Amino acid sequence: MSYKERVIKGVTWNFLLLILSAPIGYLVRMLYANEIPKLEVGLFYAVLDFCCMMAIFKDLGLSSALVKFIPKFLHEKRKDLVKSAIISVGVLQSSVSLIITILIILLSPLIAEYYINNQGQFTGHLDLVINVLIILSVGFWFQSIMDVISSSIQGFQNQKYRGTISFVRISLILILSAIFIYFFGFHNVFVPTYAYTLTPVLMILIYAYIFFKKIFPEFFEVKFLLSKKLIKDLFSYGIYIMIGSAGSLVLGYIDGICLTYFIGLNAVADYRNVAVPTVSVLSYFASSVTTVLFPLSSELWVKGYKKALGYGVEKICLYSFILVLPMAILMTYFPKVIINLFFNPQYLSAADAIRILSLGMIFMTLNNIGFTVLNGIGKPHLSTKILYVGAIFNLIFNILLIPKFGIVGASLTTVFGYLLMWILQVKYLNKFLNYSFLIKKWILVTLIGIFSLIPLIIITKIINNIILQLILGGIVYFGIYLIGIFGLRIIDVKEIYDMLNKIRGI
Repeated sequence: MSYKERVIKGVTWNFLLLILSAPIGYLVRMLYANEIPKLEVGLFYAVLDFCCMMAIFKDLGLSSALVKFIPKFLHEKRKDLVKSAIISVGVLQSSVSLIITILIILLSPLIAEYYINNQGQFTGHLDLVINVLIILSVGFWFQSIMDVISSSIQGFQNQKYRGTISFVRISLILILSAIFIYFFGFHNVFVPTYAYTLTPVLMILIYAYIFFKKIFPEFFEVKFLLSKKLIKDLFSYGIYIMIGSAGSLVLGYIDGICLTYFIGLNAVADYRNVAVPTVSVLSYFASSVTTVLFPLSSELWVKGYKKALGYGVEKICLYSFILVLPMAILMTYFPKVIINLFFNPQYLSAADAIRILSLGMIFMTLNNIGFTVLNGIGKPHLSTKILYVGAIFNLIFNILLIPKFGIVGASLTTVFGYLLMWILQVKYLNKFLNYSFLIKKWILVTLIGIFSLIPLIIITKIINNIILQLILGGIVYFGIYLIGIFGLRIIDVKEIYDMLNKIRGI
């Protein structure tokens, strides 16, 4: 199978599963918004953000090291090193994660009083906050084990099973949440707390079986080598990823952390349960691309196919932009419609954040692709450098803007942080891969996306029914957008036809 065919089939499979995951993930948020008090939804996400920030220290960058080194060892036909790498990473990550979990449990009274309840919204009910902290920290430990399994599957470049992980995860969260609400009658913060804690346990059972039976059945037969050199190599690569992951997690969760501390848990509910999940749908294509691109870019770089990799990155970035831009524009135009349809009026305060963040997702998509390529070609230190520039920018401006502007300040900071990182990425990609930023095509796509909005505005002025506005307006908008894209030959029709032929073989 050619590299091009592997990319097309892998990306398509992952993208289809992520598309299926999107409505399920949205159902989870809708369920929480409509069945659990808003303040308790904010409490859950505040604690979840805290636990995710602690993930900076549990991973040690070794999960990404597995994805990097497994293809290399398989190419060398050294399955003993593959097994040794998986076991070494599993023991190290689960041990560090256990230590962190114990520390969170021991310090939970202080965390609850001086951080989660900083705005006094759970004064007199700190036991509730402490219990949520303890339960989620246990789930945090199980997730560290699942991360090793997931990275191992990705390292084998088995897209068939790797692509199902996000879908199965969000499906289990929905099923468990529905059981707790409709069968046990829970309508409080423990619904998401229990669901998010039990899900990694179930996933370990499912994917450990798949990995040992279907992907690496020789696991228990090949020898285990306790190699200092192997561990050193894993750490040497992983340390940059860990430091980079710290920046990535700061970017992902510092908004919620600062909102919790400066504004309160209702703002966290608006931002984390409505605004961020709504715009995150736009990142699904990039997620499907990066899952395939990481191990593949590593292989192409090792074999010296730099020109082919550079050309591929140019096309992937352009096509990603073409796909994400119209959805971002529509989301910017219809935030209140989305909230009224899927949530309830008490979350309308999240509308401005959706408008801002939806445009930021364009740069996030491009950032995900850029970081994946830099890590894949063995330049994780550059990813780390860029991430920390973005993370420091994000931290400083969150502290400056959130106390005054709330979730709008958090959203603006996130968007400009993504933009800054993308500019730096283009610089490095051009240096190592002769990556060309196809500026004329990007400008044309942007203009088409903006001008396609004109008939949509007219339609929304004529039609009063919100659902009809959304359906008819969306059809007209995408129709005009596609005519412009193909009419100006921004996309190579022959290449699209070739992709479709490859997809049929999936």
